[in-house]
Amino acid sequence: MTDSFSAFGKTARQRKVFFLIIVAIALVLSLAWPTTTTQSPFWEVWVVDEVGQPLEGMTVTLFYQNYSAESEGHSEQKRTDPGGYVVFPQRSLKASRLRRIVTTLQSAGAGVHASFGPHAHARADGNGLTGYTTDWTGAPARMSSTVVVSPSD
Repeated sequence: MTDSFSAFGKTARQRKVFFLIIVAIALVLSLAWPTTTTQSPFWEVWVVDEVGQPLEGMTVTLFYQNYSAESEGHSEQKRTDPGGYVVFPQRSLKASRLRRIVTTLQSAGAGVHASFGPHAHARADGNGLTGYTTDWTGAPARMSSTVVVSPSD
């Protein structure tokens, strides 16, 4: 007598269907399972004028987006202290693999102007002066930048 719940007592066709159902469930679970990635690093920014003097009260805006996991960007503003310093904590994003696949395909629709993966940069503004950091694209996990501001155009 065979156990009706045993896959071994089934016909070859029934075993194949059972196997395919298990594979499908595993695939759905792996696509739905969220993963966490860094959106922007821990970032220290010093703002100085053209002669290297720190500037207090400058607005530093951090812009960040993971083009492979989300369709909208983010920004955060801080003001420099008397040493011209601000710090932004690391930001992370939790998204499923399916969401990442769909968003990457949507980004690819921009053609040659498409961006992929995490990107972040900072801009310093104030008193008619502006300066920018380099574009961060996923590494390193910690950044230190000195922004030399100059008159805005």
